[in-house]
Amino acid sequence: MDWVVVVDVGNTSTSLGLAHGEKLKRFQRLDGSLVKKSEIVAVLKELSKGHSIVGSVLCSVVPAANMAWVTQLRKAFKSYPLVVNHRLELGIDITYPKPASIGADRLANASGAAYKYGTPVIVADFGTALTFDVISKTKGYVGGAIAPGLPLMTDYLADKTALLPHIQLKGSCPAMGRSTEGAMKLGAKVGYRGIVREIVNHLTKTMGEGEVTLCATGGYAKWALAELDMDFHFDPKLTLYGLSRIYDLNRSNR
Repeated sequence: MDWVVVVDVGNTSTSLGLAHGEKLKRFQRLDGSLVKKSEIVAVLKELSKGHSIVGSVLCSVVPAANMAWVTQLRKAFKSYPLVVNHRLELGIDITYPKPASIGADRLANASGAAYKYGTPVIVADFGTALTFDVISKTKGYVGGAIAPGLPLMTDYLADKTALLPHIQLKGSCPAMGRSTEGAMKLGAKVGYRGIVREIVNHLTKTMGEGEVTLCATGGYAKWALAELDMDFHFDPKLTLYGLSRIYDLNRSNR
């Protein structure tokens, strides 16, 4: 079976894997955006070991990392990677006023979610930033919202105060903060539910399309959404799934 290497370079982490249509395997999430040649070469070698690779597709929100990834993907697999942008066939229309400003990861999320879950759909991506992408049934990608991500909120408190510490956004959350760490974790998690609920309700009302499917992805999604009374599809591999979808849609133009 022939496989495509799918790579999503973010500010907090890099996700990658092998894709064949709707199949994904060897999913990895690595810390950082991986800009060093040696790191990229090593991870691509390990990822593709024992598999027939016919191409690669890249989305990145870290411009400083783009050239390194494009160069090493080309060298490793003897062809230029497909780099995601709004000019490609995405399987959805874009009616957003300035499509060039849409992040490549958001395009991948929108393409993947529309194909997998149907439209209308709202995708919430819980990364360094919390992004919401709205895909209308009649107008395609129409816009969304951007809010600070969980790590930005908690790291800002630690960086801008003398006594508040950096905390780990994982594990159980107390019902009442009885320590500084517990109080910060409670404020982050419960407060975030309010952010998510208010933004989703506002976007759904603005769309005016009735029932809307909700999908969540990103490294902090599972922790942030636990116990939230909203029906989200949790899909940690959505971005890579979207990249595979975009590669297939543009295969004839490669």
